[in-house]
Amino acid sequence: MTGTVLADTLYIRGATHGPQARPLIEPFLRYPEPEAREEARLAAAEITADEPEGPTHNS
Repeated sequence: MTGTVLADTLYIRGATHGPQARPLIEPFLRYPEPEAREEARLAAAEITADEPEGPTHNS
């Protein structure tokens, strides 16, 4: 999977705000590619946010 596709996939997982996506995101928090790690971090933050005050992503 190329970096951009992976980052986009992680972004979409986070956008669901569904806790069931968290186990799919967590392995990528330690992924060797920095862009994917950052997107995984943002996606995890989207899921765990109690009350979103707006988008976590700047994209």
